[in-house]
Amino acid sequence: MTRIGSARIGFLAAAAIALTVAATRPAAAQDQDKPRWFGSTYDSKTVLAYGIPDSDFVVLLFSCRPGAPAVKVEVQDEDSGANEGELVRVRLATAGAQVEFSTKAVANQESGGIELNAELPPDESLRRILTSDEPLEVTVKAHTQRYAKDKGSESAAAKMFAACDAPKPADDLDVTVTNKARLPLQSFAYSQAGVNSFESGEFGNSSLEPGASRTFTIPDGRKTCTFDIAVVLAKDDAECCEEPKPAGTQNLCKTGTFVVHD
Repeated sequence: MTRIGSARIGFLAAAAIALTVAATRPAAAQDQDKPRWFGSTYDSKTVLAYGIPDSDFVVLLFSCRPGAPAVKVEVQDEDSGANEGELVRVRLATAGAQVEFSTKAVANQESGGIELNAELPPDESLRRILTSDEPLEVTVKAHTQRYAKDKGSESAAAKMFAACDAPKPADDLDVTVTNKARLPLQSFAYSQAGVNSFESGEFGNSSLEPGASRTFTIPDGRKTCTFDIAVVLAKDDAECCEEPKPAGTQNLCKTGTFVVHD
C-alpha cells in the first residue's frame, strides 16, 4: 500500500497491525484505526485518500499540484486477479457519473497485489464522482469495491480540486524525461548538485518504456536549477529497491529536459 510521504508496506501486514493495535485501545481510539477518507498536503501536493491516516494503509490515492493539468490516481488491488503487466480496465463511478481508464498492472512487491496508476483530467465527471456524497465504486476487471463517503471526504476532495485550479507557482520547474536506453527506466531521482541525497522517486512503480517521455514538476525547482540525476534501469534479475546510479549533473532551468541513455 501507499504511505503519504514514506515507503510502502503490505496490505495484509498493515491490516493485521491495525487490528492488533485496535484490540488494545478504547473505542474512540479504535475509530481512528478504521479505514476512511481523509486529506493531506505534502511536497506541494494536495491529496484525497482512503485508508488509515498516519499509517502505511492507503488503498486509494488522488493527488494534484497547483496548476497541474491532471489528477494523479493510484489504486491498490489484491482481489481482481489481474497479473503484472496486464492491461487492466478500471472504472470509478457514483450514481449518475463514471470515469474509465486502462493501465498496465504493476506488481507491489510488499503486498503481493498490484498497483494501477493513471492521470485523469480534473473534469466535471471526476469532480462529481469525488465530491458527491454518493459511495465511490471502484471496479477492476470484474471486481467492484464500494467506499462510503462522509462530510470529511467531500471537503478533502474540494481542497484537492482547488489545488488543481490554482495557478502554478512561478518557481516550479517542469522537467521532461526521455528514455533512449534499451531497458525501461524504473526510477528517476534528482538531488541538489553536490548534496547526494536521492530521495525523489518521480516514477514510483510505473516505469518509462524505451523511446517514451514523461513530464513532472519539481516544486521550487527554479530556485535550485542545477541537479544531480540518478536512475535505475529495469532488469529481469533486479531486486526490489535497488539504489539509483548517478547519470550526470544538469541545469534543468536551461533545457527542462533530460535524456537517459545506456
